[in-house]
Amino acid sequence: MKVLIADDDAPSRKLLRYFIGSLPHYKIVGEATNGEELIKYVTKEKPDVALVDIGMPLLNGMEAVKACKELFPALQVIFITGHDDYALEAFSVRAVDYILKPIERNRLYSALERAAQAGHLKADKEQSVKKNLMIKQQKNILFIPLDDIIFIERIDRKSVIHTKNNNFETNEALASLEGALDSRFIASHRSYIINVGLLTKIEAAGQMYKAYFQDYNNTARVSKHKIDELQRYMSL
Repeated sequence: MKVLIADDDAPSRKLLRYFIGSLPHYKIVGEATNGEELIKYVTKEKPDVALVDIGMPLLNGMEAVKACKELFPALQVIFITGHDDYALEAFSVRAVDYILKPIERNRLYSALERAAQAGHLKADKEQSVKKNLMIKQQKNILFIPLDDIIFIERIDRKSVIHTKNNNFETNEALASLEGALDSRFIASHRSYIINVGLLTKIEAAGQMYKAYFQDYNNTARVSKHKIDELQRYMSL
């Protein structure tokens, strides 16, 4: 677990370093001394849990945490502070715990354990949920599992979504559809988005290239300037 400490009080940071130093599965990835630094560290290091004081300069810990949660909802937060009047607000940002100073070792360890459990549960839940692409067809809305999509091509003014069993047409633009897909999909051509995970080979075809897919007969086009990028994907 990656841990970020945010506290403008040097002795408090030193004590937290000492406590966490005896935990083999926790690593401190940064120390912030104000709210703005907290946001920068969270953006850069992407910690699993942040230990946050509230009374910090520039931007207090509570406001900084709210900003961080907007960017990284999975961040687990443990407030460690000398202020007892933010406990209700801490609940609103789903903080794991609200620990008043002086810091008690066992209370901190218990909070860290709960933060770890909450983080794992959230990750497991996200992995278990199959993502879908939502498209509009006239008055209907369809949900197509991303796992089923082989490639999407633009034909005239329609986008055609190819799956193993069916093709689906929608008036939505490729750029709009691409924004709803995950990292396994790449625009191989101005008129094609392909699922790299199902790609089996790329073959030259005149001035263009063709992409072939697992258990599927139709091919997609690949632009010359996309060849290197696709070959890197295939070599991973």
